[in-house]
Amino acid sequence: MARDSKKCERLPLSTPTKRRLWSESGGYCQNPACGKFLFEGDADIDFAEMAHIVAATSGGPRDLKATELSEEMRAHHTNVAVLCANCHTVVDKDPDSHPISTMHEWKARHQQGLQLAFGTPEFESRRQARDFVEALLAQNRTVFNLYGPREDDFSEERAAQWQRHAVQTVVPNNAAIQRVLTQNRRLLRPDERGIADLFNIHVTAFEARHILGDRGAGSLTFPEGMDAIFEGDG
Repeated sequence: MARDSKKCERLPLSTPTKRRLWSESGGYCQNPACGKFLFEGDADIDFAEMAHIVAATSGGPRDLKATELSEEMRAHHTNVAVLCANCHTVVDKDPDSHPISTMHEWKARHQQGLQLAFGTPEFESRRQARDFVEALLAQNRTVFNLYGPREDDFSEERAAQWQRHAVQTVVPNNAAIQRVLTQNRRLLRPDERGIADLFNIHVTAFEARHILGDRGAGSLTFPEGMDAIFEGDG
């Protein structure tokens, strides 16, 4: 039989693969238009289904040639999305509207959402990293413009407002930005890595002043170029 005509048969998902898939789903349907919790009430019964992105067997929905994706890779966690029973039926009955690229995007978006909620996201592109960091930088900029130190305003009220918002908003935002810069350092250009290192020094001194009350801490200002971190192509 010619290699291109080889048929792929369904391989069972291994127990470690199933555990990983459950972990990646967080117990929710990975279709972003659904997101349904995969358990009903208090019963320990789920209606989750393991939906193959490329068909588990030759001839199934979203199939590829056996030479393009082996039986083993069809049973790999990267080729399976965790969906509710209804969404699984829909994607397999209408594969043209749910191509391989769409289902991979569902998985990626779902995992990114969990990372945003419970950990530090590892982004696939500079654009994604920029969108995340830009929102936090914009919040910090707003706080600074409203309450930050000004040469023409030395009032105690302004200083108190700045201290409160620095601790409540700027410090946690800075920490989140630091984690993203560290987790996604591979996406930074060489010149940006130096900017990120300066930002880390700035953040350490900022926290020492506003959290520990150490007025003798270094006063490295917000580094030039940090506002544009992750902008453009790498």
